[in-house]
Amino acid sequence: MTKTASVSLPGDSERETGGPVRVGGVCHALFAFDVGIGIDLARAEALVRDGVRGSAVRIRRPSPAWFEYKPTPLRVSAEVAPIKVAQMACETAVECTLYDFGAIGVNFRIPFDSDIADLAELTRALYDNQELINAARSCAESLAGSIKEAISRYELSAMVEDYAAISVQRWPEGVTPKGLLQSHRTLLARTLQAETGELSEQQIEHTLAARMGYGSGDLTVVDWNAALIFDPEPSDVVSLLQHANVELLEMRLLDEQLDDMLDRSRELMEKVLKARIWPLSKGAKAIREFAELATDKALLFEGVNNGIKLLGEQYMARLYRLISDRMNLPQWDAAVLHKLETVESVYDKLGTIESTKRLEVLEIVIILLIAFSIVMPFIPGLSGK
Repeated sequence: MTKTASVSLPGDSERETGGPVRVGGVCHALFAFDVGIGIDLARAEALVRDGVRGSAVRIRRPSPAWFEYKPTPLRVSAEVAPIKVAQMACETAVECTLYDFGAIGVNFRIPFDSDIADLAELTRALYDNQELINAARSCAESLAGSIKEAISRYELSAMVEDYAAISVQRWPEGVTPKGLLQSHRTLLARTLQAETGELSEQQIEHTLAARMGYGSGDLTVVDWNAALIFDPEPSDVVSLLQHANVELLEMRLLDEQLDDMLDRSRELMEKVLKARIWPLSKGAKAIREFAELATDKALLFEGVNNGIKLLGEQYMARLYRLISDRMNLPQWDAAVLHKLETVESVYDKLGTIESTKRLEVLEIVIILLIAFSIVMPFIPGLSGK
C-alpha cells in the first residue's frame, strides 16, 4: 500500500462549521452468510469455471501482499438486477467472496458523488434494508448451490451480518480528512450511527473515537455498524472490514450453536444415565455425535481466527485490531472459547459416566462368570464327571 507522508495542509479547523462539501467515492454494502462447515476452494473454483463459461462472471484469487490467507479466498463477480438505495444506484456487478471455513461475503458497490450530508441518508437507507439483504442472500444461495459438491454439510444459515463501508475517495483540494471530520463531526457521527435525530456530545465523541490514519491524506473512522474511509485507495481497508464482518457472523453463529449444544447436554446426560445395562448402544452413539459436533465447532473457531494474518504492515495490523475491538470481536471470541471449554467439560463428564457404566457391566459379567464357575461342579452334566 502506497501512502503519502504526513504533510500539514490548510482546512484543519478545530471547530465544527458543517458547510456543504462535495465528496465522491463508493459505499460498500457488505453482507456475510454461513453455508457449511467448510468449502474446498480449489473444487469450488473448478465448479464455478465449468458453470459460468460464456457468462459475465469473473473469478479472482488475489489478496494484498500483506494479507496471508491459507488458502486464499475465492472471489466471484456476477451480474444482478439494478437496486436503488436512497436514490443512489448499486452497481449491477456484485462481488462474492468464498472462505474455506464455510462463509460467503457479498459486496454491493454504491457509487456516490454528492454533498457530504447525503451520506447520512445513505446509511439510514442501508440500515436493515430488506431488499438488499434478500438480494445478497439470493446471490449467496445461488453461488453456494452451484458449488454444493465443494461444501461440507451444506446449509445456508438464516443469520446474516451486514456492514456499511463508506469509502470517500475524493474531497475538496486543500482539505484533509481530519479537517472534514472536525468541520462535520456531528453529521459524520450521525452517518455512522444511521441516526436521524440529534446525538449527544458524549455519543458523538464515542462514535468518532475509533479512528486511525497513516498520514494526513487518509483516515479511517470505525463504528460497530459502519465505517468511514477517507482514502484514494481504500481497497485494503475494505478487505479488512469484510473479513471482520465475516468473522463476527461466524462467532455469533458459533455462540448460538454452542448454546444449543449446552441446552441439549442435560437431555443427553439423562439418556446416558438411563441406559443402565447396555450403555454401548444409544448412550455411546449420542456421546459420539456430541463429540463430532464439538470437534466441528472447535475447528471452525480455529479456522476463523487463523484465517488471516497481516505480514510486514504494522499499520494494517493496528487498524485490524481497532476494527476488531469496535465490533467486539475479542468479547465474542472469549465467550465462544469459554463455551467450547464448557462443552469439552460436558463431554469429559459424559465419557466418565459411560466408562463407569461399561466397568459396571464388566464387573457384573465377571461376577456372573465367577458364580457360574463355583456352581458348575454341582450341576449334573456340567461337572465333567
